[in-house]
Order: sequence, then structure tokens, then C-alpha cells
Amino acid sequence: MSAGPAVRVDLRAALPVVALAIVVLSIIIVELCGRDDVQGPTAQPTAGPTATVGPTFTPGPSPTPGGATETPTGEAPAGDPDQRDAVRAQDLVAIQQALEQFRSDEGEYPNTNGNIQTLCVFEDSDAGCALQDILSPLPQDPLGDPAMNGYFYASDGATYTLYATREGDQPAECSEHPDHLGRIDSLSCVRGP
Repeated sequence: MSAGPAVRVDLRAALPVVALAIVVLSIIIVELCGRDDVQGPTAQPTAGPTATVGPTFTPGPSPTPGGATETPTGEAPAGDPDQRDAVRAQDLVAIQQALEQFRSDEGEYPNTNGNIQTLCVFEDSDAGCALQDILSPLPQDPLGDPAMNGYFYASDGATYTLYATREGDQPAECSEHPDHLGRIDSLSCVRGP
């Protein structure tokens, strides 16, 4: 009885196919489980809860305590526009101090990739919400409704611009008026550093 021809398999040819299969399976697992549930190969397991030291903040001007709310009729709250602008100026100083503390701790400002966002209306997507660990509560515009009248923030990580509604003659009007904030008649802004 004679043996059939011997079949030889070159494993070097099979390696790319195996590698591709592993990548495809990894993608399927990540999509099915969710990205937050899957740790990469470099993730370090934690031994248990760890204590962290809370951030420090050098006191400066106090932010407004929660801001004013609109009246049920939608009218602006009573008060002088110049007084509201003064509150906004104090709030922007407090936010700037929090931004500097954040940069000192993290090495850069909360990054919006240069896009203008509300300071912290949308907790899941506004980069400025990261300041809540340093300045809590974050200041609110005296007119209320922070999505419409609030403070706005843009940063590339190295620099930032804060925008606020401007009702009176002080502070000076911002030299630029981004289209994104076109619904606000007049803006004040501060840039840093």
C-alpha cells in the first residue's frame, strides 16, 4: 500500500488570515459589548477604590450663586443691565481662575477643538463641565436660561475664549461676533492666556 502525496502547509501564509480574523472578532466584541465595557490590552486592573486629593482653588471673586431665573412671562429679571454686566464680569474672572487651576493640574485647558460650546449646559459633551471639580457651582448668567443667555467657551487646549452677553456699555464689546452666537446682540469676551 502506498501513501498518498504529502500535503505541506506553510504557516507563514496563514498568519495574515488569523490576524485579520482576530481584528474582526475584536471589533464585533467591542460593538456588541460597548466601548466602555472593553478594556484594551494596556489597561491596568485596579486593586480597589483609591482616594484622590480634591482640587484646590485660590479664592477670587465669587460666582453668582445659581444665577437668576426668568419670570414666568419670559421677561428679563428686574435690575439694571449694567449691574448684570458687572456680575458677568465677576463670573468671567472666577471662570478664568478655574481655567488656570485646571491647566496647572492637567497641563492644558479643557479642549473644545476650537468650537464654541456652552460652558456647561450639556454635561456629556461640554468641555467646560470639567471645571466643576474646581469651581462649584459654575456661574450662571443673571438672565437665566444658560443655553440661550449663558457663558460660552472655546479652546484649543493651549488658549481659550469666554463669551458672555453684554447689555450695557461696560465691559467693551468683543472684537469678534461668532456666527454661532449671532442670536445675542452684543458680546463681551475674555481670552487667555
